[in-house]
Amino acid sequence: MKVLVTAFEPFNNSLVNYSKETLKYIKNADTLVLDVIYDQCYQVLSSNDLSSYDLIIATGEARSRSELTLEAQAFNIASCRLPDNNGVVKKNEKIKDGNEVLKTTVDISKCTDIVTLSFDPGRFVCNNLYYYLLSDYPNKAIFIHIPNCQHESEYQKYAKQIEKIIEILS
Repeated sequence: MKVLVTAFEPFNNSLVNYSKETLKYIKNADTLVLDVIYDQCYQVLSSNDLSSYDLIIATGEARSRSELTLEAQAFNIASCRLPDNNGVVKKNEKIKDGNEVLKTTVDISKCTDIVTLSFDPGRFVCNNLYYYLLSDYPNKAIFIHIPNCQHESEYQKYAKQIEKIIEILS
């Protein structure tokens, strides 16, 4: 199975992004780090041959969470008080023409022993990227939020969980 795992650069004056740190420990997958810029991150991602992948796992950080969460859906709205890395702040803006909510058609129910399912990916760049991915690749795209991390061992633990998800979905 050919797998791509993406992560994000730091944002909001942070020195690290937990998804980028976790990505360093992912094995047996292609990896790509994206900037935290609303539509540009999907343009960069889609400039790769995404059709060649069997599974695309986008990851981002969710500092307010305490466990790894797999997002079941994305919303067609961008709205956050934080600016992206280009300084853009969006308030209740539609991402693109389409449904209000898109759900992954990957059988994520097989992963519930290792990861908690979430139905709210936020409305920032993570959700924006996921909405684009689900509009083009609903049968092979998932999004995982990495929780607050304090130690390198946590990045390694979350990387192992993501590798287990890859194994289950293979």
